[in-house]
Amino acid sequence: MDGHVGSALLDPLRLGALELPNRVIMAPMTRLRSDAALAPSELVAEYYAQRAGAGLIISEGMAVRPYGAGFPDLAAIFSPAQQAGWARVVRRVHEAGGRIAAQLWDVGLPRAERPGQPPGWAIADEVRPAMLSRDDIAAMIAGFERAARAVKDAGFDMIEMHASSANLFDRFLRAATNARTDEYGGALAGRLRLLQELLGRLQAVMGAGRVGLKLSPSAMVDGKPDASARDNFAAILQELSRRELAYVHVTRTTADDRGRGSGPGLSFAELRPHYRGTLLGAGDLTQAEAEVLLAERQIDGAVFGRLFIANPDLPARFAARAALNPPDRATFYTPGPAGFIDYPRLPG
Repeated sequence: MDGHVGSALLDPLRLGALELPNRVIMAPMTRLRSDAALAPSELVAEYYAQRAGAGLIISEGMAVRPYGAGFPDLAAIFSPAQQAGWARVVRRVHEAGGRIAAQLWDVGLPRAERPGQPPGWAIADEVRPAMLSRDDIAAMIAGFERAARAVKDAGFDMIEMHASSANLFDRFLRAATNARTDEYGGALAGRLRLLQELLGRLQAVMGAGRVGLKLSPSAMVDGKPDASARDNFAAILQELSRRELAYVHVTRTTADDRGRGSGPGLSFAELRPHYRGTLLGAGDLTQAEAEVLLAERQIDGAVFGRLFIANPDLPARFAARAALNPPDRATFYTPGPAGFIDYPRLPG
């Protein structure tokens, strides 16, 4: 008997310009394996190629321009060496039969060195929308456009715009964190303007059906739940339905989020009616949960993170309903191959 009978996870999915062989999507996950030039090594190429059985791989977030001091060595695609490294990753994924999207982000204002600050200080020292001048916004938009051309030249199948997890673009969308008084703030149309402009630039470079967007409607604001999230993101999704995106990728709260005080957040069932396009859902999903969500049409594709870290052949394991390797948290961000490319696959 076919091992995936009855599992909608193994059904094909039309995702914008792509035909995916299954609905098991690999989440964007920073792993801190870039080299000193912030370019992906051969080790990174092997990591992604091992996971080419995913319906779609979404890469770790790549900076579109230098982000300054106070961050770990995150991935980037603003230099020729970085672009060449990612072209090798894409080639390896394609040779293995896979498809891969590049997730792009920017911190808004590159941070200056601060002597004596602990490592990672800039992550807690957030840039707020009101801190950006018009020139800053123009430079950021130009950076995304250049990065999109680099992504296209590297051979990526899609771009995912990273506007989630309380990052700068998430803060633009929320009244509680966007204090601008010009056309990029105020009412919803203003708060959404920058994201709409960026999506337009990315679509102009990549072509129809090759740009997706990640949102975190349940993300907290300044350490507490956003009381306006339900109405705000219903309206945002309705507006985004007018734009021909390949997909919108939304996250639900996880046990970790709730432990930090997020509350229940917004469910896929609450978000689904407001977006008419393809909706991908993430948030510590199990196979059984994802199958129910797909069957109920709450989401169209299921995004898995830690399960893909530990199970490079995750779709095959779902098809066989096989046991899953547990992820080793201790190696999520450590250098080298351990916990990166050495998880066992199913035999045969």
